Amino acid sequence: MYCSNCGVKAGGNFCFQCGSRLQYTEDVVSEDLIPTIESWDEDADYERIARHPDVRTAIASHAAQARPGLSAEALMEIADKVVPIGISYSAVASIAQPMWASLGVRTGKQRSAVLALPIGRVMARVLCSLAKNQQAVQRVEQEADGCTIQAELPSSIWAMQGILTVKLARQDDGCVVTVATDIPGQAFDWGMSQRCLDTLLQEIQQDLGLPPGEPRSQAA
Repeated sequence: MYCSNCGVKAGGNFCFQCGSRLQYTEDVVSEDLIPTIESWDEDADYERIARHPDVRTAIASHAAQARPGLSAEALMEIADKVVPIGISYSAVASIAQPMWASLGVRTGKQRSAVLALPIGRVMARVLCSLAKNQQAVQRVEQEADGCTIQAELPSSIWAMQGILTVKLARQDDGCVVTVATDIPGQAFDWGMSQRCLDTLLQEIQQDLGLPPGEPRSQAA
């Protein structure tokens, strides 16, 4: 199978390239049965885009260069050692976050943009950006003219772990991109959501090491 985060072929429980947990399904489809498409720019199918050799190579390159930041959990472990209070900060957070989430406390942002690019290329750039920022893909909902990608939003010194959702929809000759963050159990994220969305929307406007696509046919 292939890692959903960096795209490399891997086995076992964790990807050897990026360390993400490998997710297996009961119905395993043979690699030989999944077509490799030569002109992938216009394709809206997530599986075919994610498994295209050129796209996988670009994703793996970004995943290999990713550098993890300081997580909220790591910060709390430091605080436990520097300012001991008799009870672990991380233990308090592990209880407080789900409790506040159950009460409806959460934060997040949403942005939309229209790119004059084929949906397949936008999708490939999204996967490269997610790998670059260590936002592991957790779930994908395929639709006729697009898909919704749900990825992990890693915790940081600003906020606890959340969810990053990217919805792609074909529109005429372009693609509508809607991105949103959701951080349960926290009322403020000190600008982390906004920075996350800005980064993704800026990066998908770059080629990110992907090869040029086939030229579009011009109407007579």
